[in-house]
Amino acid sequence: MSKRAWIGSVTIIVTMGVTMGASQNAPAQGGGAGGGRRGAPPPAGTPPTRPQVASNPVVDTAAHDRGRALWSRECISCHGTQARGSDTGPNIIRSRTANFDRSAATAGSVLGPFLKSGHPTQSGTPSTSFTPGEVVDLANFLRQRVNDTMRSSATFTAGNVLVGDAAAGEAYFKGAGKCATCHTATRNLAGIATRIPAPVDLQQRMLFPSGGGRRGALSATPNPNAITATITPATGQAVSGVLVEQSDFHVTLRLADGSIRVVRRAPGVKVVITNPLQAHVDMLDVVSDKQIHDLVAYLETMK
Repeated sequence: MSKRAWIGSVTIIVTMGVTMGASQNAPAQGGGAGGGRRGAPPPAGTPPTRPQVASNPVVDTAAHDRGRALWSRECISCHGTQARGSDTGPNIIRSRTANFDRSAATAGSVLGPFLKSGHPTQSGTPSTSFTPGEVVDLANFLRQRVNDTMRSSATFTAGNVLVGDAAAGEAYFKGAGKCATCHTATRNLAGIATRIPAPVDLQQRMLFPSGGGRRGALSATPNPNAITATITPATGQAVSGVLVEQSDFHVTLRLADGSIRVVRRAPGVKVVITNPLQAHVDMLDVVSDKQIHDLVAYLETMK
Protein backbone atom coordinates (compact mmCIF):
# COMPACT_ATOMS: atom_id res chain seq x y z
CA MET A 1 0.00 0.00 0.00
CA SER A 2 1.39 3.43 -0.93
CA LYS A 3 1.86 6.25 1.59
CA ARG A 4 -1.01 8.15 -0.03
CA ALA A 5 -3.33 5.14 0.17
CA TRP A 6 -2.37 4.50 3.80
CA ILE A 7 -3.00 8.08 4.85
CA GLY A 8 -6.22 8.11 2.83
CA SER A 9 -7.47 5.00 4.62
CA VAL A 10 -6.79 6.53 8.03
CA THR A 11 -8.53 9.77 7.05
CA ILE A 12 -11.64 7.94 5.78
CA ILE A 13 -11.94 5.78 8.90
CA VAL A 14 -11.52 8.65 11.34
CA THR A 15 -13.66 11.09 9.36
CA MET A 16 -16.53 8.58 9.30
CA GLY A 17 -16.19 7.99 13.05
CA VAL A 18 -16.22 11.70 13.90
CA THR A 19 -19.11 12.45 11.52
CA MET A 20 -21.26 9.61 12.83
CA GLY A 21 -20.48 10.53 16.44
CA ALA A 22 -21.46 14.14 15.85
CA SER A 23 -24.72 13.09 14.22
CA GLN A 24 -25.78 10.67 16.93
CA ASN A 25 -24.91 12.96 19.83
CA ALA A 26 -26.17 16.26 18.45
CA PRO A 27 -28.05 18.19 21.18
CA ALA A 28 -31.72 18.97 20.71
CA GLN A 29 -32.33 22.51 19.43
CA GLY A 30 -35.01 24.69 20.96
CA GLY A 31 -37.90 25.97 18.81
CA GLY A 32 -37.71 29.61 19.83
CA ALA A 33 -35.80 32.47 18.33
CA GLY A 34 -32.26 31.56 17.55
CA GLY A 35 -33.18 27.88 17.89
CA GLY A 36 -34.05 25.68 14.96
CA ARG A 37 -35.35 22.22 14.24
CA ARG A 38 -34.05 19.24 16.18
CA GLY A 39 -30.76 17.92 14.76
CA ALA A 40 -30.20 20.99 12.55
CA PRO A 41 -26.58 21.61 11.53
CA PRO A 42 -24.62 24.09 13.64
CA PRO A 43 -24.23 27.67 12.38
CA ALA A 44 -21.59 28.29 9.74
CA GLY A 45 -18.13 28.71 11.20
CA THR A 46 -18.72 26.40 14.17
CA PRO A 47 -15.52 24.35 14.81
CA PRO A 48 -15.92 20.61 14.09
CA THR A 49 -16.45 18.31 17.06
CA ARG A 50 -13.29 16.45 18.05
CA PRO A 51 -12.80 13.75 20.68
CA GLN A 52 -11.69 15.12 24.02
CA VAL A 53 -8.75 13.21 25.48
CA ALA A 54 -6.15 13.88 28.12
CA SER A 55 -2.96 15.50 26.87
CA ASN A 56 -0.97 12.61 28.33
CA PRO A 57 -3.37 9.70 28.91
CA VAL A 58 -2.26 6.87 31.17
CA VAL A 59 -0.47 3.99 29.45
CA ASP A 60 -0.97 0.39 30.57
CA THR A 61 2.63 -0.70 31.13
CA ALA A 62 2.06 -4.42 30.52
CA ALA A 63 0.04 -3.73 27.36
CA HIS A 64 2.72 -1.29 26.17
CA ASP A 65 5.45 -3.91 26.55
CA ARG A 66 3.43 -6.48 24.63
CA GLY A 67 2.70 -3.86 21.99
CA ARG A 68 6.40 -3.01 21.77
CA ALA A 69 7.22 -6.63 20.91
CA LEU A 70 4.41 -6.77 18.33
CA TRP A 71 5.55 -3.45 16.83
CA SER A 72 9.09 -4.74 16.48
CA ARG A 73 7.86 -7.88 14.76
CA GLU A 74 5.29 -6.36 12.40
CA CYS A 75 5.65 -2.58 11.97
CA ILE A 76 9.12 -1.25 12.66
CA SER A 77 10.66 -1.67 9.20
CA CYS A 78 8.18 0.79 7.67
CA HIS A 79 7.24 3.13 10.51
CA GLY A 80 10.50 3.27 12.46
CA THR A 81 11.46 2.68 16.07
CA GLN A 82 9.47 5.64 17.39
CA ALA A 83 6.53 5.39 14.95
CA ARG A 84 7.78 8.61 13.37
CA GLY A 85 8.06 7.10 9.92
CA SER A 86 10.84 6.12 7.57
CA ASP A 87 11.63 6.28 3.87
CA THR A 88 8.95 3.67 3.25
CA GLY A 89 6.23 4.44 5.79
CA PRO A 90 4.47 7.52 7.22
CA ASN A 91 4.78 9.14 10.63
CA ILE A 92 2.03 7.61 12.78
CA ILE A 93 2.62 9.98 15.71
CA ARG A 94 0.96 12.78 13.76
CA SER A 95 -1.82 10.63 12.31
CA ARG A 96 -5.44 10.78 13.39
CA THR A 97 -5.27 7.07 14.10
CA ALA A 98 -2.86 7.68 16.98
CA ASN A 99 -4.18 11.02 18.19
CA PHE A 100 -7.91 10.15 18.18
CA ASP A 101 -7.24 6.78 19.83
CA ARG A 102 -5.83 8.03 23.12
CA SER A 103 -8.66 7.50 25.59
CA ALA A 104 -8.03 4.68 28.07
CA ALA A 105 -11.64 3.56 27.72
CA THR A 106 -11.49 3.38 23.93
CA ALA A 107 -7.95 2.12 23.28
CA GLY A 108 -7.85 0.64 19.80
CA SER A 109 -11.25 2.01 18.76
CA VAL A 110 -9.73 3.81 15.78
CA LEU A 111 -6.67 1.63 15.24
CA GLY A 112 -8.75 -1.57 15.28
CA PRO A 113 -11.03 -0.78 12.31
CA PHE A 114 -8.02 0.43 10.34
CA LEU A 115 -6.12 -2.83 10.87
CA LYS A 116 -9.24 -4.91 10.20
CA SER A 117 -9.52 -3.27 6.78
CA GLY A 118 -6.14 -4.80 5.88
CA HIS A 119 -2.65 -3.33 6.11
CA PRO A 120 0.75 -4.83 5.13
CA THR A 121 3.02 -6.10 7.91
CA GLN A 122 6.72 -6.86 7.77
CA SER A 123 6.25 -10.56 8.58
CA GLY A 124 3.43 -10.99 6.09
CA THR A 125 0.90 -11.81 8.81
CA PRO A 126 -2.45 -10.26 7.78
CA SER A 127 -3.32 -7.32 10.02
CA THR A 128 -6.90 -8.56 9.85
CA SER A 129 -5.83 -11.48 12.05
CA PHE A 130 -4.71 -9.28 14.96
CA THR A 131 -6.76 -10.05 18.04
CA PRO A 132 -8.61 -7.31 19.95
CA GLY A 133 -6.01 -7.70 22.70
CA GLU A 134 -3.15 -7.17 20.24
CA VAL A 135 -4.87 -4.05 18.91
CA VAL A 136 -5.13 -2.65 22.44
CA ASP A 137 -1.46 -3.49 23.06
CA LEU A 138 -0.42 -1.61 19.90
CA ALA A 139 -2.66 1.31 20.88
CA ASN A 140 -0.88 1.56 24.25
CA PHE A 141 2.53 1.40 22.54
CA LEU A 142 1.53 4.24 20.19
CA ARG A 143 0.01 6.21 23.08
CA GLN A 144 3.37 6.16 24.87
CA ARG A 145 5.16 7.30 21.70
CA VAL A 146 2.75 10.26 21.44
CA ASN A 147 3.14 11.04 25.15
CA ASP A 148 6.91 11.11 24.78
CA THR A 149 6.61 13.45 21.81
CA MET A 150 4.32 15.82 23.72
CA ARG A 151 6.61 16.09 26.74
CA SER A 152 8.52 19.35 27.08
CA SER A 153 12.28 19.44 27.20
CA ALA A 154 11.96 20.51 30.84
CA THR A 155 10.43 17.18 31.86
CA PHE A 156 11.97 14.81 29.34
CA THR A 157 15.59 14.97 28.35
CA ALA A 158 17.90 12.50 26.68
CA GLY A 159 20.06 12.38 29.78
CA ASN A 160 17.42 10.91 32.08
CA VAL A 161 17.68 7.46 30.48
CA LEU A 162 21.23 7.15 31.79
CA VAL A 163 20.24 5.70 35.14
CA GLY A 164 21.74 2.23 34.80
CA ASP A 165 24.91 0.55 36.03
CA ALA A 166 27.50 0.26 33.24
CA ALA A 167 29.30 -2.61 34.97
CA ALA A 168 26.05 -4.56 35.32
CA GLY A 169 25.28 -3.76 31.69
CA GLU A 170 28.63 -5.15 30.60
CA ALA A 171 28.02 -8.34 32.60
CA TYR A 172 24.59 -8.77 30.99
CA PHE A 173 26.02 -7.97 27.54
CA LYS A 174 28.68 -10.65 27.85
CA GLY A 175 26.56 -13.11 29.81
CA ALA A 176 22.81 -13.68 30.07
CA GLY A 177 21.95 -11.18 27.34
CA LYS A 178 24.13 -13.04 24.81
CA CYS A 179 24.84 -9.73 23.06
CA ALA A 180 28.51 -10.65 22.69
CA THR A 181 27.45 -13.50 20.41
CA CYS A 182 27.08 -10.95 17.60
CA HIS A 183 28.62 -7.73 18.93
CA THR A 184 31.90 -6.56 20.42
CA ALA A 185 32.94 -3.21 21.86
CA THR A 186 36.03 -3.13 19.66
CA ARG A 187 34.50 -4.05 16.31
CA ASN A 188 30.91 -3.48 15.19
CA LEU A 189 29.99 -1.42 18.28
CA ALA A 190 33.23 0.59 18.41
CA GLY A 191 32.32 4.28 18.75
CA ILE A 192 28.57 3.56 18.83
CA ALA A 193 27.98 6.23 21.50
CA THR A 194 29.72 8.78 19.28
CA ARG A 195 27.77 7.79 16.17
CA ILE A 196 24.50 7.92 18.15
CA PRO A 197 25.18 10.67 20.69
CA ALA A 198 21.69 10.89 22.24
CA PRO A 199 21.27 8.12 24.84
CA VAL A 200 17.53 7.87 24.19
CA ASP A 201 18.24 7.20 20.50
CA LEU A 202 20.90 4.68 21.46
CA GLN A 203 18.35 2.87 23.64
CA GLN A 204 15.75 2.76 20.89
CA ARG A 205 18.26 1.57 18.29
CA MET A 206 19.20 -1.26 20.66
CA LEU A 207 15.60 -2.29 21.29
CA PHE A 208 14.27 -1.71 17.78
CA PRO A 209 17.11 -2.10 15.26
CA SER A 210 16.04 -1.51 11.69
CA GLY A 211 16.78 -3.85 8.84
CA GLY A 212 17.58 -0.76 6.81
CA GLY A 213 15.97 0.27 3.55
CA ARG A 214 12.75 -0.87 1.95
CA ARG A 215 11.97 -4.49 2.62
CA GLY A 216 12.97 -6.54 -0.40
CA ALA A 217 14.33 -3.54 -2.30
CA LEU A 218 17.02 -4.02 -4.92
CA SER A 219 20.32 -2.48 -3.84
CA ALA A 220 23.81 -2.41 -5.28
CA THR A 221 25.10 -3.38 -1.84
CA PRO A 222 23.47 -6.42 -0.21
CA ASN A 223 21.85 -5.57 3.11
CA PRO A 224 23.28 -7.89 5.80
CA ASN A 225 20.19 -7.30 7.97
CA ALA A 226 17.61 -8.09 5.30
CA ILE A 227 15.05 -10.77 6.13
CA THR A 228 15.59 -13.72 3.79
CA ALA A 229 13.73 -16.90 3.00
CA THR A 230 14.67 -20.29 1.63
CA ILE A 231 11.92 -22.28 -0.07
CA THR A 232 12.35 -25.98 -0.62
CA PRO A 233 9.74 -27.64 -2.85
CA ALA A 234 8.62 -31.24 -2.49
CA THR A 235 10.71 -32.00 -5.57
CA GLY A 236 13.39 -29.89 -7.23
CA GLN A 237 15.95 -27.36 -6.04
CA ALA A 238 15.57 -24.92 -3.18
CA VAL A 239 15.47 -21.20 -3.92
CA SER A 240 16.64 -18.40 -1.62
CA GLY A 241 16.29 -14.63 -1.67
CA VAL A 242 15.27 -11.51 0.19
CA LEU A 243 11.74 -11.78 1.52
CA VAL A 244 9.44 -9.30 -0.18
CA GLU A 245 6.07 -10.55 1.03
CA GLN A 246 4.40 -13.66 2.35
CA SER A 247 0.81 -14.71 2.88
CA ASP A 248 -1.09 -17.89 3.62
CA PHE A 249 -0.93 -18.72 -0.08
CA HIS A 250 2.27 -17.31 -1.60
CA VAL A 251 5.82 -16.25 -0.71
CA THR A 252 7.51 -13.57 -2.79
CA LEU A 253 11.30 -13.33 -2.99
CA ARG A 254 13.80 -11.07 -4.67
CA LEU A 255 16.63 -13.21 -6.00
CA ALA A 256 20.30 -12.24 -6.18
CA ASP A 257 19.96 -11.15 -9.83
CA GLY A 258 17.13 -8.78 -8.92
CA SER A 259 14.34 -10.89 -10.37
CA ILE A 260 11.14 -11.59 -8.44
CA ARG A 261 10.04 -15.14 -7.70
CA VAL A 262 6.56 -15.96 -6.38
CA VAL A 263 6.17 -19.42 -4.91
CA ARG A 264 2.81 -20.93 -4.08
CA ARG A 265 2.50 -22.58 -0.69
CA ALA A 266 1.48 -26.20 -1.03
CA PRO A 267 1.81 -29.49 0.86
CA GLY A 268 5.45 -30.51 0.96
CA VAL A 269 6.76 -26.97 0.36
CA LYS A 270 9.08 -25.91 3.20
CA VAL A 271 9.60 -22.20 3.92
CA VAL A 272 12.35 -21.07 6.30
CA ILE A 273 12.46 -17.37 7.22
CA THR A 274 15.72 -15.92 8.55
CA ASN A 275 15.80 -12.56 10.31
CA PRO A 276 19.36 -11.50 11.23
CA LEU A 277 17.87 -9.22 13.91
CA GLN A 278 15.66 -11.89 15.45
CA ALA A 279 17.74 -11.90 18.64
CA HIS A 280 16.67 -8.30 19.29
CA VAL A 281 13.03 -9.23 18.72
CA ASP A 282 13.31 -12.18 21.11
CA MET A 283 15.06 -10.04 23.72
CA LEU A 284 12.00 -7.82 24.09
CA ASP A 285 10.09 -10.69 25.68
CA VAL A 286 12.65 -11.34 28.41
CA VAL A 287 14.72 -8.21 29.10
CA SER A 288 13.78 -6.15 32.18
CA ASP A 289 13.70 -2.37 32.46
CA LYS A 290 16.75 -2.46 34.73
CA GLN A 291 18.69 -4.57 32.23
CA ILE A 292 17.76 -2.14 29.46
CA HIS A 293 19.07 0.82 31.48
CA ASP A 294 22.22 -1.08 32.42
CA LEU A 295 22.87 -1.95 28.77
CA VAL A 296 22.40 1.65 27.68
CA ALA A 297 24.82 2.80 30.38
CA TYR A 298 27.38 0.27 29.10
CA LEU A 299 26.87 1.23 25.45
CA GLU A 300 27.33 4.87 26.43
CA THR A 301 30.92 4.04 27.43
CA MET A 302 31.74 3.04 23.84
CA LYS A 303 32.82 6.46 22.58
